[in-house]
Amino acid sequence: MTDELDLLREADPVSADTGPWRDRPLDARAELLLRRLSSRDRGRRTVRRVVWSLEAAAAATILALALTVSGTGSPSAVAAPRPMPLVAHASRADVSLAEIVRRTRVAAEESPGKSERGSHFQSWALSMKSGEDAVTLPRESLTRWNADGSGSTLEVATDPRHPGRPVIEDGPPPRTVHDGKVLSEEHYPPGIYGANQSYFEDPPAGASALREYLAVWSPGADRDPEELLSAIGSFRMVWTPGPRQRADIVTLLSGLEGLRPAGKVTDRLGREGQGFRFTGTPGGRYLIVLDPDDGGVLDIEETFTQDAPEYRVKAGDVMSYTAYIS
Repeated sequence: MTDELDLLREADPVSADTGPWRDRPLDARAELLLRRLSSRDRGRRTVRRVVWSLEAAAAATILALALTVSGTGSPSAVAAPRPMPLVAHASRADVSLAEIVRRTRVAAEESPGKSERGSHFQSWALSMKSGEDAVTLPRESLTRWNADGSGSTLEVATDPRHPGRPVIEDGPPPRTVHDGKVLSEEHYPPGIYGANQSYFEDPPAGASALREYLAVWSPGADRDPEELLSAIGSFRMVWTPGPRQRADIVTLLSGLEGLRPAGKVTDRLGREGQGFRFTGTPGGRYLIVLDPDDGGVLDIEETFTQDAPEYRVKAGDVMSYTAYIS
């Protein structure tokens, strides 16, 4: 247990030996640390750069050890094998982005609908530390909000033995199934005080207005293509877009310089979509998968374009992905 406690001290040297963690078992302390880091990161970029912070790496390592030694979680739920990149197949049957934009605009005119605050997604990411094997924490998150501001958030570790199978049953009320480890679960009373404030106001209508809205919470989204992609990913982690916002999102993507068609993709949830690639800053390439019928963003994946021996990753390795379920 000494090694695990040393890792905890490395991640948070003050709280490891004082405060509410001092007398708690390792698994409880690790979850508290994860919750602190999760609350700090809500609303920020979800598609990470090549180098993650040492704090995040230590937190993921602690959680992996905690689930292994606590007996309450499966070791394989954290020590997940690295996923293979999604494969796109170009053909004459591909649906162009211009056609997807047209379809979504027609749908929005017929039934504008409303976006719903809340989301359901699966995500996977590398947490890297120089000279060590990367640690992975695949997870599934479900957030639901009511009109009065009350709501709940639930985050569980997914089981890689069943890739693509949700481990949250979408309520009401939402509940976990037996093959997922609960990482955090919060319930918020009416009001906005306990809720994530990012993108809290209803999104506006119109692509230009939506881009300005995204830039409020993700500075640079109104002028930098990569920041815009990141902002769209963050927005989807807070909102489930209605027809009008789906049309606005694909309209923004259609104006993204450097976005290229990749072909048809079957994602990790077994859904068929249309893939589009974008090469960002040196080291990373994005694949955005859209539903060709309604324009919904199904997946955002980032892969390495260069070897990074210091972090034991190679070009083509998956850096992170998010699959949006709702």
